[in-house]
Amino acid sequence: MSMPLQISRRANARGALVAGLMLWVIGAARPAWAESTALPSPLHLREAISLARAQRAEIAAVRARTAAAHQVPKAVSLPDPMVMVGADHVPLRLHGLDASLQVQQDFPLSGALGAKRRAAEADVAVWSAEIGTTTLDVEREAASAFLMVVETERMVALTEELSALAKQALAIIRARLQGGDGAASDLVRAQIEVLRLEGDVKALQADLRSASAMLEAALGQPVTGNNVACALSTPTRAVPSLTAVVASAMESRPELWAARARATREGANVDVMRTMYKPMAFVRGGTAYRMTEGPGVMLMVGVTVPLWRERLRAGVDEASAMQSMAAHDVLAMGRMIEGEAGAAREALAAAQARWDVARDSLVPLSRRSLSLLLASYAGGQAPLVSVLEGLRTLREARMPEITAEIRVNLAWLRLGRATGKIEATL
Repeated sequence: MSMPLQISRRANARGALVAGLMLWVIGAARPAWAESTALPSPLHLREAISLARAQRAEIAAVRARTAAAHQVPKAVSLPDPMVMVGADHVPLRLHGLDASLQVQQDFPLSGALGAKRRAAEADVAVWSAEIGTTTLDVEREAASAFLMVVETERMVALTEELSALAKQALAIIRARLQGGDGAASDLVRAQIEVLRLEGDVKALQADLRSASAMLEAALGQPVTGNNVACALSTPTRAVPSLTAVVASAMESRPELWAARARATREGANVDVMRTMYKPMAFVRGGTAYRMTEGPGVMLMVGVTVPLWRERLRAGVDEASAMQSMAAHDVLAMGRMIEGEAGAAREALAAAQARWDVARDSLVPLSRRSLSLLLASYAGGQAPLVSVLEGLRTLREARMPEITAEIRVNLAWLRLGRATGKIEATL
């Protein structure tokens, strides 16, 4: 019982040593995308997209898969030769033997190797297009998380501004009460409004930390729990025409490239199946030794006979059906891309119109109204309820303005994803 126990302990020690060496090698060869980067402050949208593109492991994974696909066409070659050693005749008296050493090589009598190589090269194109698709998705996720942080930051700033205005109204009420003018109920109502806004600020600050954590994850960064300061510049250029948007989408979308590459691959697979109708040749040669005649050489040539035509036809029909499906997928993908690009363009126009109205009309009027109400209340010409209503009106105008601006940026982001050029639209 002691010997197996000693062997087991030695094996465990060797296993621990090997595991430790593997961990050391992995740590030494840690990929660049696994390293964290200090975020600039403030962080701009283009910087966020660039960081996500450089650090997200999803892109590194699909690049590695594409690198693996690049090796498949190189592996398409003739079958390995076969070496055979035979004792053809061994007499029972063991006074000699007949022996042979042969080498056999198979050769396809068709274009099977070329068709298989074309199919493998088309698969490389599919995975190369997948790099573009994954990159676009990563960029969109990072930009969406960035815009969520910006929206929350602006909501915090708005609520703090409203809280300051409510405290200003509260100070006016206290001054009027000290002068013997005003009502204690107004003081209570103003205090309630201040407390409500202060509570909203605390809640929004927690939302900001949550949004910052999501942004750090979307950038491939470790989550620190700290707020990420972001700076946003909303595009002010004109909405592109529908014709330009659709043309850009049909030219640049990697999903369409992948669909076309899959159609090419299925066409090559049809050619592969059709080559099965042709035979496979083999050549076998080597040396032989005979007890009676001595050493010599031997040569054999043969071909396979593809008799089972029904099975071969079934394989060709299956491959042809897959080719037809891939061709229809290309058409369907093109139509969906056209529709997505057109819908993204119109959604951008709608978001831009809403933001223009909120920014240029609603917010300035609400600010002016609140200023007039505060002045009137200080002069005793307006009740407190009018001031509180003015605060709510300003809030109801500013919050849609913030949301509308974020939606404009999201609409540009969606348009960039639909056309396959996210960074060019920001």
